[in-house]
Order: sequence, then C-alpha cells, then structure tokens
Amino acid sequence: MNIFKILLICTVFSHIAADIQMLINPVNLPENTLPGTQLSRAYDKDVAGKANVYHFLNKTKDFIIDAIDSGVITSTKIFNYETDPRRFLLIVDTGGLLRHVLTINIIDVAEPPDCTADLQFSSGTATLEIDEDYPLFQSLYRMTATDEDSSNGDTLVYSIETQLSGPKKGANSFGVDLISGIVSLSGKDLLDFDAGYHVFQLALRATDKTGLFCQGTLIIKIRNINDEKPQFEPFPLNSINVTENKPVGEIVARVKATDRDEDSNISYSFKTQQKKFGLDPFTGIITILQPLNLDNPNNPKIYSLEIEARDNGNNTSTYMFTVFVENIDDPIVCDSSFSTGAGVSVSVPENVPASAFIYKILARDPDPGQEVEFLILNSSVKATAYFALDLYNGIISKTTEPLLDYETNPKQFQIVVAVRNRENLSLESCVGTITINIKNVNDEGPVLTYIPDAPINIYENLPVGTKLVKLTATDRDTGDSVHYEFIGTQKEFSINEDSGEVMIAYPLDYEDAATPHSWILHFRVYDNGREHSTTGTLTVILQDVNDNPPHCPQDIYTIELPENIPLETLVVCLTCTDKDGTVPNNNITYHLIKDTFSNETFTLTNNELRVGPTHLDYDNAVFAGMHFKYTLFVKVSDEGSPVLSTMITIIIRVSRINELNPIGTMSAFTFGVFENSPADTLVGRITFTDADWPFNNIKYTIIGGNLGSPHKFYIEPDTGMIKLLESLDRETESQYKITVRITDFDNDAVPDPLRQRSGTAQVTVNVLNMNDEPPVCNPPHLETQINSTIKIPFIQLNCSDKDSPQEELSYSIVGGNTNNQFTLWRQGVDPPSLATTQNFQYDVYQGIQDPMTFQLLIEVTDELGGKKASQLSATATVIIHVFPWTTLQPTFSTKTTTATITTSVLIKISYYWSPDNWIPAVLTLTGVLFMMCLYAVAWCLFKDSPSCSRFFPYCQKHQQIGLSLTTKEPGQVPRHRNLLNSDQKPDTKPNLLPGNPQVRAKSKPCHRYCNSYSFIFHNIQTTKSICK
Repeated sequence: MNIFKILLICTVFSHIAADIQMLINPVNLPENTLPGTQLSRAYDKDVAGKANVYHFLNKTKDFIIDAIDSGVITSTKIFNYETDPRRFLLIVDTGGLLRHVLTINIIDVAEPPDCTADLQFSSGTATLEIDEDYPLFQSLYRMTATDEDSSNGDTLVYSIETQLSGPKKGANSFGVDLISGIVSLSGKDLLDFDAGYHVFQLALRATDKTGLFCQGTLIIKIRNINDEKPQFEPFPLNSINVTENKPVGEIVARVKATDRDEDSNISYSFKTQQKKFGLDPFTGIITILQPLNLDNPNNPKIYSLEIEARDNGNNTSTYMFTVFVENIDDPIVCDSSFSTGAGVSVSVPENVPASAFIYKILARDPDPGQEVEFLILNSSVKATAYFALDLYNGIISKTTEPLLDYETNPKQFQIVVAVRNRENLSLESCVGTITINIKNVNDEGPVLTYIPDAPINIYENLPVGTKLVKLTATDRDTGDSVHYEFIGTQKEFSINEDSGEVMIAYPLDYEDAATPHSWILHFRVYDNGREHSTTGTLTVILQDVNDNPPHCPQDIYTIELPENIPLETLVVCLTCTDKDGTVPNNNITYHLIKDTFSNETFTLTNNELRVGPTHLDYDNAVFAGMHFKYTLFVKVSDEGSPVLSTMITIIIRVSRINELNPIGTMSAFTFGVFENSPADTLVGRITFTDADWPFNNIKYTIIGGNLGSPHKFYIEPDTGMIKLLESLDRETESQYKITVRITDFDNDAVPDPLRQRSGTAQVTVNVLNMNDEPPVCNPPHLETQINSTIKIPFIQLNCSDKDSPQEELSYSIVGGNTNNQFTLWRQGVDPPSLATTQNFQYDVYQGIQDPMTFQLLIEVTDELGGKKASQLSATATVIIHVFPWTTLQPTFSTKTTTATITTSVLIKISYYWSPDNWIPAVLTLTGVLFMMCLYAVAWCLFKDSPSCSRFFPYCQKHQQIGLSLTTKEPGQVPRHRNLLNSDQKPDTKPNLLPGNPQVRAKSKPCHRYCNSYSFIFHNIQTTKSICK
C-alpha cells in the first residue's frame, strides 16, 4: 500500500501546470476607447500551438479572448467611466491547474459637454421672437448642456462667442449668465427695430474646466412695435400770417408729421380747445371757425396753437406755432337792435331820479384809434326836456327838471340819433330810434284785515304741516299783491308767503328742554316791491301729552352670579325715569315677569331684584339645557293715559362652583389578571362619580403603590380603566397594591388647580397563575461512568419548575435508550434516578469486551394530569460510559495486565469482523473505488497516447484536469481543492469500525493496520473527485 501511495503522489506532482503569463497586467483602459482595442495577451507555454485553449472562467460580455491560439484580449464595447464599473477582474484559464487574474481599470477621460438636449439649438435652427421693448435682464432662453464629468466635480461656464445682428450690424444687446446659461437682454445696446435691428444670431458655448466645449446657435427675431413718436415738419420761424377778414371755413395752413414706425397712421388734434380755428384730424388742415376781425376787442392779434400728433401705438408729440392776424380798415359798427327796424325800446319808472342812466347806444369804429360821436336828428314832444344825450359816449340820461309823473305826463317819448366818425365826417354813419316808455310806481302800503286776539293753544307731537291760523291783508295799489313773513328765525313754525297760513314746521316735544312751552311770533306783511310793509304779533301756547314711555339706562342687563350666592343678595337695582313733564304721566311702577323654572328663584321688590326664596343650582340638567342662564323680564309702566310701558330683559348667568368631591362605588377595588397577559390587557375599571356639572368630569391618576420596576400598570385618565404596560410574572410578584387619585376638572369658573377636588382609591391586583415556566434541570447535562454489572440507581436528576410542584412533574426517557437498558426509578415526589434494567454481559463467561457510551434524552413535563395544550417540557441529557467488568478489576501486575489486554484485543479483532453483515458491503465498495483509482492512474499515464480517444473517450474532454499541490501565488487560482493536503473535518458520529480509538485496545499492530486502510480509502476518494 505504501508503494502505491508514493506512486500516485509522484504521478500527480509530475503534472503540475506551468504559470500563465500576461503581457500587460493591470491594464488601464481609457473610457470611450473603440471596441476591438487589444488590451493584453495571455501566454501558457504548456498549451502553445493548441487550439481553443484560452477562455475566461467568469462570464463577461465586455471582453473577449482569442481562444484559438493567440490569447489576445480585446474589448467589445465603449466604456463610460461615469456609468460603467470602473474595475474588471478577469480569470484567464488554459485548462491547467493555475489561472491568472487580469485586472482592467477604466480610466476617466475628460469629455466635452453635450448640447443636444435641445436638438434645434445644437443644429442651429432654434428660433424665438421677442418684442423690441422686451424687459432687460428677463430670461428669454436657457441654454441646456450636460457634462458626464459633472459627477467628478466638473462645472460648466456659459458664454456668447459671437453675436450678429441684421440687417444693420454691430449691435451687442444680449448676454448670458455664466452659471445658469440664461440668455437675457444685457442693456448695452437697446433693441430698435426701426433702427434696422430685425434679427440676431447668437453662438452660445458651454465650456468645462478642461476647456472642452459644445455650442449651438440661437436665432432671435425682433418684433416691431409702435414705439416711435411722430415728428412734425415745422413752419418757417414757427409762425404763419392771416388777414382779419379771412372768411370762415377758409384754409389757413396744413401741419404735417412723420412716423418712423411702419404702417403707422397719424391723427392730429389741438392740445387745448380752439374756438377760432378748426383742425382736420386726418389731413392736418387748419381752417377758420370764427371771424378774426380785430375790430372786436376780444379778438387778439396773435394766436398760439399747440397741435398734438398721435400714431396707432398711442405715441404722441406736440408742435406749437404762432398765428399773426393782420389789420384791415372797417366801417363804423352799431348795435343792430339800435340801427335796424323800430330801434330800441326802454322802460323807466315814473319816479326815476334826476341824471339817472336811461340807455347807452352801442357803436364803435373797428379801426384802432378811431373815435365816434352821437347827435339827435329828431325827437317827440318834450322828449329833449326830460332826457339828454351825451355827444361822445352815446348815453341817454334823465334831466334834472321837470319830474316824470305817470298820471299827468305822456306815457312814451322817441329820439332819433345819428353816429359818425369824429375826424372824417364824410364817412358813412348809422342812424337809429330810441323809444322811452314811462312805468307806474307802487307807492301804497299793505293793511292787515285779520289777526287772532287770544293765544292759540296746541298739543305737542302735532304733525309737521298742521295749520294753526290764516292771516289776511290788502294793498290799494292797482295790480299789487301782499306777502307774509316772520320777523326773525322761527324753526318751530312757518308762514306761507302768499296765503298767510301759519303752520307747524318742526316736531314739538313738551319734554325737550330746547323747545319753549310758549311763543310770541312777530310777522311782517309787505307788497311786491317790499317798498311798503306792516307788522303784527301772534301768541302760541304748547300743552303736555303722555307720549314718553319710561326710560331705563339699559334695556338688557347681563349679570353673572356664582351658584352658591347667599339668599336675599341684591342682583340689580333698576333706575328708570319718565320724560313726561307732568303728573301722572311720569309716575313709574315695576312688575317682574317670571317663568316656572325661575318662579321661586328671584323676587322683585319695588325696583330691587334679589335672590330667593330658593338657592341657585348650576348642577342641573334642565338648567344646562337653558345654557345655565335665567332670562327675566321686568315691565316698567307709567300712569298716564294711555299707559305706556318699557320691557327690560335681565340675563343672569350662573357660574359653576366646585362644591362636591368625587365619590366612588367603593373605597377599595380588587382585580385579578393572568400572568403573561399582553400589554394593554384590561385589569379592571374604577368607577367614580361627581355631582358637579359637568357630571362625572373626572380624571384618574396613579399616585403610588407597588407598581413594579419598571411600572407594570397605567390607567386611562378619562375612563379609569387600569391596563398592563407589560406582562406580569406571578413567580416574581403575585400581588400589587396601587393608589389612584380621582380629580375633578372644569367644574369651577376659577382655574382648576385652585378649586379642584379629589379622592383616592386603593386597588389590589392579584396576579393569577399560568403555566408559563418550563421545568429546568440543573445541570442540564450529566455524565457518569458505571460498571457493566451495576443493577441499582446510579445517578439522580435535579429538576424543578417555578410554577409547578414536584408532584406535578413527570419524567420519561425519549431517546438513546437502546434495548430499553435504562429506566427511571422514582420514590415519592423527589426527582427520579437512573437505573439499569439488565446487566451488559453479552457473554456469561467473559462479559462485554469493550467500553460503551449511551446518550440518554430525558423529557420533563409539568402539570401532570392537566391540559396537554398548556403543558411545558424540558429535556436533560445524560451521557453514560459503561465499562466491562474486566477493565474495572484491579490490576496487581503491570506486565500481566498489558499482556492480557494485547492478547484479548488481537483475538477479538479477528472474531469481531466475522459475524457483521456490513463488512462485505464495505469491502465491495472499496474494491470498486480501487478499480476507479487504477483507471484514473492509467489515464494520467497514457493521456498523450494517440489511442487515448479510443480507450478513454470521456476523459479526452477533460485532459486539462490536473491536481495542484503547490501553494497559491498572486494571480493564480487552483482548479480543484488540494484534497491530499486539506484538513479533514472530524466525524461527529461514533465510528463502529474496528480501530476506533474510543473502543479499541492500545495495540500497536492494530493501529498501524487501521491507519493504512484509512489512507487507502482516502486516496480512492481523492481519485474519484479528480475524475468527476
């Protein structure tokens, strides 16, 4: 066997593969490298010249290796440093025992920015339109560029490379934000469509830190808007001349304005309204609307005209120029009423005073500096005796003597007057007639015909317009009438100017201090001209009427009282008055109107309202429905006729007082809860009541007691339910004492902390037992040694249960009791002991020949006789080493003992193999494996033989397989585990074969024999693993 072992090992070592060499390792591959780039080359001299030998063990689609003969490694894709993995580890295999790991690092390469997010921009067709008045610095376009290197801290800077304008060139109107790429008007050159800036072409560029860039073109079209003002074409010296006799409607001039804006229409208008001139809004033609005659002193010689021109866009400009009027000599002009027809007719009273102005003849010479004169050509009888004409101003006036008299003098006079130029008497003049009519004058005074002799008595509150009396008077002048008026101011009364009726003009209130109780009215009667008048007096007396109900300072009283206010407490004292000025109109009485609920609660004596005869009670459900307030009505009446009254509303709000302590249904509460109940389990509920409104408005608080650590209980403050914070353990604590405080709240108008009332309750919580503790054995593992001939209990178990007594624990052997060789022996309630049921003598003469080990599994179950669903159990393990009786006998001679053991063991080995049935099976399996090992050795020796494919067709596919016994080096990976040098895991199961160190005797020959056998078996397994 040793020879075979050495031969197998030598054969394996002779087939160790040579190292795989890499041309470049590691490989640094820049990103964006084109596919098919050669990265490195693998070379294995053992497979040189062979086809299809190079390949990657780990699958990859990103790289390929020339498997035919070259071993060249190339890439299959373009890598991106920012998105693809940055390192690849490729295991190169050529079929030998060693492999090589190729490391490929993807290297970052600076990449230009990408401007293709906006395809129109990158292709140069991005176009937008803006008005020429687009606001400065407002975003109109945002350049969008991306940079894959941004994840490595790269940033972009935006700029305008070129800026072209057309058709007029040279404008620099736009700018771009360096950081955001927002394009806006920079304000350097203003947009002006009318100046020729119709379109701009911007070349925008995004540049990264390395200087790489991308750019695109943005075309900005400018929309024309009407933003230009019209421009006037001025007149020479900004003035025009026109003669004064220019007829109305004739054209004076034409203004003209131009506008740079395309398709713009201009309209014209005067800035200020003109009476003399008109302006056509469309053509700008100025015409005369009124004569410009300079003979009219109101007509100036110079006119300043300001004209406004307005285009379609409401843009305006103004132009001011001067119109000069030229003078032309004109004939004398007279008043048309004087110089045409019957002339002028005037009327004068008969009592006109001397030298009084009668009439003025209107005449003038239109030419500046020319004067006129007047002369009488003809007159009626005595006309010139009563009236005189001024030669230079044309004024007709009354002479000093004689006086006019309507009753004796003529009633009419006529005078014919001529007007001519003072300097040139030959010039044409105008002639007219003046007719003077004499009028009668009122010279008689009015006379009173009726006026009351006695005073007039009236009641207050009469309607305005009520007639009191009618005065009468006459005037002897023919056709004259009389009129009436009060002397001085009278707001209470009025008099009709024509009829003389005296009426009430203002409401009269006897109780009003500003209203008198009597009046003496002075009045005047006058004629039409107020030239003559007469006066008189009238007395009026005012009488009192019961027209005022009682008046109280308040119509509504809102009073708040505590519910515990003493009886006979004054609630309110009413102070009402009556404005009526006389008795009994101002005598006052009080009457309380009560409902059934407040009938016995309040009493009104005279004007005082008091509490009683019953107390106030806030804690009442009916009163709660009334919103805790009383609504009382007091009727206040006078004794006048008719009786007048006032209703007073008194709202009494009752405030609550916390008067009563919370009361429980019992002073102490006892609850029970099972241990191991989950958190939030209801333990019990404390019930307390509070008679203060709102009823039972109380909260519960745990203030002390045995709560456990940490606290095991909590109480819901609004319901009084006590619940678990965590599960209980009866074995730790079987009873808890809790003190609970019950406090009312919101039962008083004053804040709770000052007026709260409380009570306490003692709560006892008994923890009810549940089977939650399994039995425990101490120790859980026992180990002992016994003689094979022992028949008495040899070890006792020590098991207990926290929630079950010893008599409720049951014990049973559930495992390892081969042939029922052990039993449990129990007396009373104590734990049982282990005992054997038979001895271990297989042979009566000699007993057992080897030590034996038993591992017993003993199950302990609690609650004997209880519900099986709630029973808990535990196990204890007892390891028993049973020794034959011969090994335990004392040895008197070392030599004798050693000889006896050696002889006995050697004999039993031969004897022990004979009867067992599994030995032939093991030997058969060993033979099969040995033949497989021989087959593998033959393959190793003849693998290069041309006939290998014929004798070993299966092995030809795997002719590269070898066994590596060398240590691993960097970049090399063994193809299979080194089964000869690897550590073997210990067998946890007892080895029943001969030679097991637990049972065999200390025999050197047997030990060598078993080791040899084990090594052969191990080699067979190794060979099998290689051929798989």
